[in-house]
Amino acid sequence: MNKWDQIAEEAEVIARQLRQDAVDLAEAEKAGDYFLTHDCNEEQIKRYLQLLAQNPPVRSKRSIHHYRNLNKIWLGWRTTLVGEDKARAWGWGVRLAKVG
Repeated sequence: MNKWDQIAEEAEVIARQLRQDAVDLAEAEKAGDYFLTHDCNEEQIKRYLQLLAQNPPVRSKRSIHHYRNLNKIWLGWRTTLVGEDKARAWGWGVRLAKVG
């Protein structure tokens, strides 16, 4: 399997999970942007998502669930992709969730 095939497969997995857990896709997109702008640093994104899951910005009661589910999806994502390839798969997963 080439890298693009793996990215596409991983994107499908993420899209399914985002739809299943009814995550706010705008927030999922922001998480991917955060990952990219922080040099695809795994520890940094984990801290960011953990902070949002534990102390989310108060917008609505549903926001808490969006952030917790977003954190759960990221932490549960078992992939061998790293860095920009992982960010690509996440970004495509968000796009697929938007259209599907």
